[in-house]
Amino acid sequence: MKFDINKIITILIVVLLVGTIGATTVSASGFLSKPGFRDLVNQWNEIQSKKQDLHNLLVSYGVDLPDLTIEQKRELLRTIIELRRNGTDRDEIHEIVFDMLIGYGMDLPDLTSEQFAEIRQEIKTHLEENYGFIFVELSDAQKMEIKNTIRQMKKDGATREEIKQAVIDLYESYGGVIPDLSDVQKEEIHNWVANMLEIDYGFDLPNLSYEQRQQIKEKRTEIRELQGELRDIFKDARFFTKIRFIRYVKTHIS
Repeated sequence: MKFDINKIITILIVVLLVGTIGATTVSASGFLSKPGFRDLVNQWNEIQSKKQDLHNLLVSYGVDLPDLTIEQKRELLRTIIELRRNGTDRDEIHEIVFDMLIGYGMDLPDLTSEQFAEIRQEIKTHLEENYGFIFVELSDAQKMEIKNTIRQMKKDGATREEIKQAVIDLYESYGGVIPDLSDVQKEEIHNWVANMLEIDYGFDLPNLSYEQRQQIKEKRTEIRELQGELRDIFKDARFFTKIRFIRYVKTHIS
């Protein structure tokens, strides 16, 4: 959960499930309690089912979705895994994925990293001048504190709203301000951003109502929560179960 503006422009970027792969030491006492291959596959299949539901919903709203081949999806997944493994910055990953999608034939504006930065700055300035936001540059220690707070709250079973509020409280303790916006204000911001992206940067965004966007948001939130559960199951699984599951995923990307 981040409170930068990057997420506003990532609506055009394909979201792919990426699991962190690493060896794990299995103790004899915990061996039998480890999740099995079928647990991972069942969770994976539920995520794919929810993704298909989201896909159908978007199509019903007239959203033009990318028609990627299986090999293109695998190439995207491999690229993202490798970039994250190498510690590549999130913004750079977004730009690389954007360029790959354009290379696959998607009708997207070919923006430079400077233009993406310019978009984020325009949005930040608009939110600060018109809605009372104050954005601050976080130190590495502050970023780590936020990450640890989220990780611990998830482990303790906190709800998404509880985690969100805790992160806002932390961010504001660092000097930032995240106002509690009304639905009318959120709609105003959405319309301003969409208009700016279309007129100034050539984006062709779908014309969706507030209710439709909320439905899409709920579906995406549900998928993210299931993906988080899958990551937790994966971390607890035995090493060879992980390897078997990784192979299963690579052969079932569609």
